Amino acid sequence: MKYRKFLWITAFLLTLVGYAQEGSEEGIKGSRIAFLGIFHFGSTSDLMSLQPGDILGVERQEEIISVVEKLSRYKPTKIVLEFPFGNNKLDSLYQQYLKAEHPLTINERQQLGFRLAAKLGHEHIYVADHRMDLPFEDLQNFLVETGKQDFFPNFLSKMKTEVIDVWQNKYDTLTLSEFLAFMNQDEFDRLNKAFYLQHMNQLGTEANPVGVALNAKWWERNMRIMHNIDKLTKDGDKILVLFGQGHTAILKDFYTARSDVQLDDILGYLD
Repeated sequence: MKYRKFLWITAFLLTLVGYAQEGSEEGIKGSRIAFLGIFHFGSTSDLMSLQPGDILGVERQEEIISVVEKLSRYKPTKIVLEFPFGNNKLDSLYQQYLKAEHPLTINERQQLGFRLAAKLGHEHIYVADHRMDLPFEDLQNFLVETGKQDFFPNFLSKMKTEVIDVWQNKYDTLTLSEFLAFMNQDEFDRLNKAFYLQHMNQLGTEANPVGVALNAKWWERNMRIMHNIDKLTKDGDKILVLFGQGHTAILKDFYTARSDVQLDDILGYLD
């Protein structure tokens, strides 16, 4: 009896999986996607960030134009930027830019995204972010209550030494194309995810798993971003996603596991 019940449940689940796969492929058959992790060109509220220097100076502007030229060889049909899904403000600015009515700001979405879309003759740019509040207050309360207030300062110091200082040194000596290829290496994707999976996930108790809760929210945010990208994707599309590297490290994992969309490596185009 138990065996027959097991077989019935297994068959039911397989039917659901098959149905979900069939449904997920509708509208995105033959589509391809690539991700490029980018960094803030201007001021940011991030706890740690690069010092980008004079992005609007002649040298860096020439390098930005070179990056746009290289990325255009991928021939994406849509450029997707990190901005709230359903908010048309960025596309409205892009429309003004196409009419020479909006000078580009220092923001990386405009310096790279607007220029690339315009070069490719795209009528619109697309956005896919999903903003969510992460339970940092609950985490901070737990750290105080358990005498682990030094967790974040110590970890941020470690990340600064192992990632930000390394990036800054490379950024100061490489062209922008070379640096973007460097910061998007698998090793930095791994370090990014290790913060959550190796360190954050250990914080909390059985009754109060604050680290697990924060990780779950962060992965949910990225799953919602993937869901938004899927809504934008049509048959035969070739999507280029320009998001922060913290997102692209995880999004690439999601699409690696999928059979309905081909994940392309954009780094070869930066050579």
